[in-house]
Amino acid sequence: MKRTQRLIIALGESSLIEKTSPVLAGFHACTRIRSISDEILDTVFSYNKNALYFTNTYEMSWSKYNPIIIRLNSGDSDISSAILGTENLLKDFPAILDLCDVDAGDHKTEDSSTAVSDPNHSCLLCDIYNRNTKNPEHILYETKSFFVVPGTGAFFPGYIMIVPKRHIMSFAWLTPEELDEFFVVLNDLRSILEAIYGSRVLAFEAGSKNDGAGKHVTSIVHAHFHLAPVEMPLLKAVRSSGITPALIKKEEIVNYGEYHYLLYVDNDDNWFIANDPHCYFPRQHFRQVLADWLGCYQFYNWRFYPFRDRMDVIANEFRNFCRENIDSLPKWVQKSVRFED
Repeated sequence: MKRTQRLIIALGESSLIEKTSPVLAGFHACTRIRSISDEILDTVFSYNKNALYFTNTYEMSWSKYNPIIIRLNSGDSDISSAILGTENLLKDFPAILDLCDVDAGDHKTEDSSTAVSDPNHSCLLCDIYNRNTKNPEHILYETKSFFVVPGTGAFFPGYIMIVPKRHIMSFAWLTPEELDEFFVVLNDLRSILEAIYGSRVLAFEAGSKNDGAGKHVTSIVHAHFHLAPVEMPLLKAVRSSGITPALIKKEEIVNYGEYHYLLYVDNDDNWFIANDPHCYFPRQHFRQVLADWLGCYQFYNWRFYPFRDRMDVIANEFRNFCRENIDSLPKWVQKSVRFED
């Protein structure tokens, strides 16, 4: 998967630096630095970002950092030669970094932290619950406060999502009663998935502030909690991507609604969170980590690869298991399973 925490040196005349530096510094995975040292790079990298340095001369001592060197040009770009022209910076700069498997992140001009909080903004998950979608959707499980659907972009078997009926931005904004109900639902669903797929379950969520800020405008900001019956060394895989989450007690999730966060639950039910507002969190981060670990990174983006056929398979597998084992399921689970759309 694409990485961060690289030193990027942009070489060019002062006039080119003056023109390009404000634009390039607007990429969310990049931080402009004024000098190069171990301490400065360590600080930038601790936020999972690339260090971006502009200069008109190159010093050989910087070679120890294995920098990506981009030459600024007043004409056109030559992507393969890492020559960056000034005419199409928003497209050409990330294209050059792509060749090095480095993530530039979204650009601030493409971002909006206000549009997602528009009360008139259409919500896909609300539409699914209200049966108002273009594609037919499967509601597999329903309780007082939550419903469960197969996850769009299921590049692995058994991918489902727990969704609050209430339109909130993250699970940090659940009420105490909803939180207790959520833990029961989560435990029941993990048991069912483990029985169907023979694997312990990972879980993850990307939460945002209650006003919707913290996610890209094209993201789905209605809270949803992902479940994946996949055995994976979660903490090791997440750390290798550049994110270092902290261990928390699951009840503490309600304390993290102030900022955008990434929440991870490993196969042993340990809960970890990353919520530093200065840290760079790639879009669909854990889907990237999981797809990379499974060896199918090219399929991580659910918008490009929705795998809708597999969503049908997951629905059938879930319902068939519950139907065949209905008598052994707890009474509240029997009442919550939805056998028909």
